[in-house]
Amino acid sequence: FYPFANLDDWRGANFLLTLGLSMRALNKFLSLKATKNMPLSFWTAKDLHTCAELLPSCPRWKFQIIPTTHSMKEPIQLYFCDALDCVEALFNHPFFEDKMDFTP
Repeated sequence: FYPFANLDDWRGANFLLTLGLSMRALNKFLSLKATKNMPLSFWTAKDLHTCAELLPSCPRWKFQIIPTTHSMKEPIQLYFCDALDCVEALFNHPFFEDKMDFTP
């Protein structure tokens, strides 16, 4: 769950970050008395965004133009992600921590 303390901490951060709130609104929420009683590892919007920037990024989409021998109105573009990057992202995602079983 790095850089967050645990799964619940990550879930709270994910929820707050996906709401699209401003830094000011996040700070206001995090300064509420009820929020102070929550076991969070971040107490300001800046702390939250700093932790989020440490998370691994998702695989990037790539594209390649496919040459053809036939005339086309538009070139054929193949969009794809690197398979190893996708597998690495899945293995690093906290949601899947207790959902994967490895057998040698």
